Amino acid sequence: MKAYIPVVMVVGLSGCRSMFAADEYSGFRDEISRTISYPEFARKNYLEGIVNVDISTDKSGRVLVFESNATHPGLLEYVIDQIKRIVLIGTEFSEKQFRLILKFIMY
Repeated sequence: MKAYIPVVMVVGLSGCRSMFAADEYSGFRDEISRTISYPEFARKNYLEGIVNVDISTDKSGRVLVFESNATHPGLLEYVIDQIKRIVLIGTEFSEKQFRLILKFIMY
């Protein structure tokens, strides 16, 4: 089994950003930033939390979720729904495994 590539991001009211400045897999981080924002239900309820998702990409660029957990089930459901919409085009994304850690903070 391949090792997971860690991707740690902060999701705030102004958007999603990476915790690392490295260029490696920046396309993946950019796609996560475009796809995941602070959900409206979490804003209304002042909800913060952490979502961990182990994902992989297949040859066609589809993103598959293998394992996941979160401090709030609503945040987890939102993240998984958003991730399933992503298709990553390019050989640099083909057949990779990522451990995505998203920290939702309002302040």
